[in-house]
Amino acid sequence: MIYNKENFPKISSERNTAATVAIYMLFGLLCIAMLVLFVGIPLSLQLEYNSRLSNEEMIFNFIYFPLLFWGVWALYKNYQRQRQKKVILISVDQHGVHHYQYDGTVKSVLYKDLGRSGESYVNDIDRKVGTKYSPAYIFGFKDGVKIPIHFSTAENGLSYVPKNKYQLIAHFLQGATLFCPHLKISPVVYTSNFINPKTFEFDKKAERNAIFIAIILVIVILVAVDLFLKYAKGFSILF
Repeated sequence: MIYNKENFPKISSERNTAATVAIYMLFGLLCIAMLVLFVGIPLSLQLEYNSRLSNEEMIFNFIYFPLLFWGVWALYKNYQRQRQKKVILISVDQHGVHHYQYDGTVKSVLYKDLGRSGESYVNDIDRKVGTKYSPAYIFGFKDGVKIPIHFSTAENGLSYVPKNKYQLIAHFLQGATLFCPHLKISPVVYTSNFINPKTFEFDKKAERNAIFIAIILVIVILVAVDLFLKYAKGFSILF
């Protein structure tokens, strides 16, 4: 729906519980696996062939394991501190986008603070391409400095994933066009988030088509690699 300045509403995020729980479980399993490795590898080497612990191994254990568990405790306490900054709600209104944290703090990116891009070939509101180390995100400029504009957070044990992420982005972009008409929004921001730049509606069908095409491409690549291995190396992974 297209709004104007007078009736521009506030839209709040709806938490995607399933996705958030899945991220938490994976993060928890990773932590457990790492702890098992740090504990299990030294012990398995020391107890190999049921041999008795030597004096050197005993000294190592008295130093290593207290340090290990102290490190685990320090990480846990750090997690408790960081948890206070965990995002529990995201909203978009006529002022901008707001992140509500667990400790009651609200961090906002306001339309009035957004300015022009100082970089060539970069729009005032643009998209950063993701890598294997960091996800893609939208960014703007404040006082000539690039600032990220997040609509979800993905810090493993502190993740917040909204169901209506694309609706929040669409609402933010519509607000930017209303309250900051001088800013230029990159077309990539619309297309990468499946948003119609004229109606500011999220195109669910386009998202499904993109996912379907991505799956097909992955399958084609896997089959091609498997055929190459089969005829060049004499063995197959898939078949």
